[in-house]
Amino acid sequence: TTVAFVVTSDTLEAIDLGIDRHRLDVAVEFARSALGRPASAGSRRTWRSPMRQLHARLVEPLERTGLLRGKTALRIAPHGMLHYLPFQALLRGDMADEFLAERYEITYVPSASVWLQLDATSEFDRPDPHGTGPTRVLALAPEPSLLPGSLEEASAIAGRFPASATVLVGPEATESRFRDAVSSHDALHLASRGVLNKENPLFSYIKLGEDADSDGRLEVHEVFGLDLQALTVVLSACETALGSGAFSDVPPGDDWVGLVRAFLFAGASNVVASLWRVDDRATALLMEHFYTGLSAGLAPGEAMAAAQRATLRDAETADPFYWAGFTLNGRGY
Repeated sequence: TTVAFVVTSDTLEAIDLGIDRHRLDVAVEFARSALGRPASAGSRRTWRSPMRQLHARLVEPLERTGLLRGKTALRIAPHGMLHYLPFQALLRGDMADEFLAERYEITYVPSASVWLQLDATSEFDRPDPHGTGPTRVLALAPEPSLLPGSLEEASAIAGRFPASATVLVGPEATESRFRDAVSSHDALHLASRGVLNKENPLFSYIKLGEDADSDGRLEVHEVFGLDLQALTVVLSACETALGSGAFSDVPPGDDWVGLVRAFLFAGASNVVASLWRVDDRATALLMEHFYTGLSAGLAPGEAMAAAQRATLRDAETADPFYWAGFTLNGRGY
């Protein structure tokens, strides 16, 4: 069966969801196949039913207990295939177009032990909830001609943080310059291409610029060796939230290797990553909303929730393909 452990400030309760691992895996895979492609007349219909069914299986039993009453934020530690389910796109059965993202601010953690480790930061290291957002932002867009939306993202960041953003575009956005600057910035934005290595996820990578000192591939095993001070890392590329497990030839397990885990291990408090091949223009719009929130002093989790809500309310990007593929992983604040 499948068991959900619900943890609140004063309660721990285990709830049997009544669905076995195989059936759940099949349901998640079917939902992903419907969600992870551009909207069309057919796809608009096909994702609704599986997302309603998964909401009924995974969320409604928790809400019936009353444990989520009055809550506005969920921190989800998935298991198995649930690592690849965008919970924010789950649909409430009695309200056809109310997504879970409209009711809750959703943050993910790889496991409960990682959650505790992230939350163990001393009080003086935690960001001021009434602050003004990141103070030093590094943004790279190495392939603006191939990904025009990446240039829009870089421009939006420069506009939101005119005095504190370092923006590297095209030939300037090299892996070497990223490595040299990475430890002195509290927000990192990589608008590029992500490549999943199914045979060995340690060699999955984000594509940056090449130079005499680097091959332009920021690989997972290299990220583990970085020394980050970043509150937020944004991997604005395709499939950056995927790792070993169901979509890899590496045997599945709960401690799946990928870019998200690597950046969290290297010191990032939050990592934004994608579950599928995202749309270039819609991603630029989502990121503009996200950085608008950060610049206004919202915590990363609040900023992502606001960005997804704003994007889904736009008729041109309302389909979950355009906004639900990005997840915020880490502390949320």
